[in-house]
Amino acid sequence: MEKTNDLIPKTALVITGGYCNVEAARRQLPVDADLTIAADSGYATAEKLGVTPDITMGDFDSYRDALPTGMNVLRVACEKDVTDTMLACEYAKEQGCRYITILGGTGGRIDHSLSNVLYLEGLRREGIRVKLTDGENTVQVLLDETATVPQPETDGYFSVFALDSCVVTLTGCKYPLDCVRLVRQMPYAVSNEVVGEYAKVQVDGAAILVTSKK
Repeated sequence: MEKTNDLIPKTALVITGGYCNVEAARRQLPVDADLTIAADSGYATAEKLGVTPDITMGDFDSYRDALPTGMNVLRVACEKDVTDTMLACEYAKEQGCRYITILGGTGGRIDHSLSNVLYLEGLRREGIRVKLTDGENTVQVLLDETATVPQPETDGYFSVFALDSCVVTLTGCKYPLDCVRLVRQMPYAVSNEVVGEYAKVQVDGAAILVTSKK
């Protein structure tokens, strides 16, 4: 029986400002995203990728060039309670998207980078699976779940950071852990390496999983 569109979780690609290794990021873009959003200066990255956003939004304090005539644009005031990245993700939620890939969002201003990373927890607690990547680093929040880290996706390192505290088991890696409690104040589960095809990360609680290229 063929599924109806209402039964298929919608996917969104949010292209935001900040650092992005465009060539590396091409390989991490979701296939056939239902909704593509450029957030402010993320439009410049979209141009480099050859991606046409369904909508471009933000206060445009960091992108001041002229936008193409006829483009679907949502302009908001600079004095607002959310960042442009958050604005775009909230819009994606309103459109029914349950899987979101945020492209960019690191480097440059550390306050924006921290805001983007911490915001992932709120999205995950709403049942939305979200990944932030700049092509070289990938960040996601795990909430009482298990994830695998394939060797081809890292070619480098993976790290686990507690959000408050959590119990973590790591297998298939250079530095395994067996039901170890991690706390936010002592972030020592850093720069681990996959041994074999993949590593398994099991989290009881909430944690941030980061993969980084060498």
